[in-house]
Parts: sequence; structure tokens; C-alpha cells
Amino acid sequence: MLELHNVTIGQRIRSLSLTVADGQMVGLSGSQGSGKTTLLRAVLGLIPIDGGHISIDGELLTPRSAPYFRRQMAYVPQHLSVPEGYNKLDTSYLSLLRKAVESDKSLLIVDEPAQPVSEDDLQAIDRLLRQATQRGAAVLAVNSRILQNQVRL
Repeated sequence: MLELHNVTIGQRIRSLSLTVADGQMVGLSGSQGSGKTTLLRAVLGLIPIDGGHISIDGELLTPRSAPYFRRQMAYVPQHLSVPEGYNKLDTSYLSLLRKAVESDKSLLIVDEPAQPVSEDDLQAIDRLLRQATQRGAAVLAVNSRILQNQVRL
């Protein structure tokens, strides 16, 4: 379970509280620059928060504990930089999401695709995210199509 309690990050995110239970999916939405990716990076422990706290399974996420918690997470970034010579790897968004879901991690952190995707790809993304929750993962995704548990930034 992922919990954010009164999290503040700069001027974009102010006193945000949310919970993502095991087997649940929460979607983040908002305009460009609203802090969606910034929030994901804070949950990953890659950037500090200015106020509040983040916990995973009841344990506080701190700069020292973040590397431990990242081993329990799968992250699908918005942009992926691939070093020269590795361009033969399948680094498409859907491939990365599929690998994240198949990793059997307890927490999936999923940013939105950088490029527009087709309706077929959107449906595939939806299926993969549902598959992750059905196996018990907590999913926090930048995805405006998640209507039941939507947080607007």
C-alpha cells in the first residue's frame, strides 16, 4: 500500500493526500506542468518532498530507505533514454509496461506515454494496468482514463 499524507512539492503540489491500496489503481491527471511526473519521482524517492510524508506498507519513505523501496517497484517512465548501441532493444511504451506488469512487483509507478497512442494501444494499456491490479499490485498511473480513483493535479 502506498500512502501520501499532506505531501507538498514546491508550488505545484500542495498538501496532497492519497492512498493506493494493494490491488487498486489510482490515476493522476492534470495539465502539462501540473506536477504529475514530479509526484511520481517523489514516490520513487528520486526527489525530496517539502512537506508531509510518503509511506509504503506503513514504512516511511526517506532518502535512506528509497533504494530499498525501489526494489519493490516497477517504473514506466514517460521518456526513456537508451545509450547508443542498445537501440535494438524493444523500448516501446507498451513493451516497458508489459515488462513492468510481468515483473510481479507490489507497486507499479506508471507515467503517461510521451507520444500520442492509438485507441488500440490505449486499450492494451488499460488491460495491462487491470492485470497488475488483479494480481494484487498497487498502481499509481498518470492516466486520465482511470475514472474510479482519479486525482487531478
